[in-house]
Amino acid sequence: MAFNYKVVAFGASAGSIEPLGHILRELPTTIHAALIVVQHLSSTYPSKLDSILKSYTTLPVIKVNHNFTIEPGKVYVIAEGKFMRIVNDELVVRDRTEEEQKLNKAIDIFFSSLAAAAGDHCMGVILSGGGGFDGIVGAVEVEKAGGLIVVQDPYTAEQPILPKALIANDHPDYVLAPHEIAKKIIEYCK
Repeated sequence: MAFNYKVVAFGASAGSIEPLGHILRELPTTIHAALIVVQHLSSTYPSKLDSILKSYTTLPVIKVNHNFTIEPGKVYVIAEGKFMRIVNDELVVRDRTEEEQKLNKAIDIFFSSLAAAAGDHCMGVILSGGGGFDGIVGAVEVEKAGGLIVVQDPYTAEQPILPKALIANDHPDYVLAPHEIAKKIIEYCK
């Protein structure tokens, strides 16, 4: 599918709420992008991220616990216990298997599908987290497809493991503080 808008995906984990909230607060309500948050978290942890993010933005925030067709100007947040992919313009979710509970690759799975679906119309953003190497494979796929990869500057991250791992194992397009990430998203989506 050829997107006539941008798709911006956030790979998030521990310590990512504050930077994510800061970024969303700075984005205009007229942003011509679908914003998708993929949180690297335990499948048994009940996520309230969608409710929390509503306090940072006036954009509609939707918890994705079943398949959704995406639209620009909305924020989509993965539900707990799910893996999510993007196929054409649809978010497709499924339950994580018992084996997948042990090795969470939610960011890689989504970013790889994002690269295939949106190509040069996508941006992947890796924020604070302790999720080890989740996101590296997906980030490489996004870059190969012509998309951009932005990583939160580890010095601004509460949990710098995820940003540092991506920087060490990939060559992100930008390493930025949260307020700079917001500006880069706005610039990218014009």
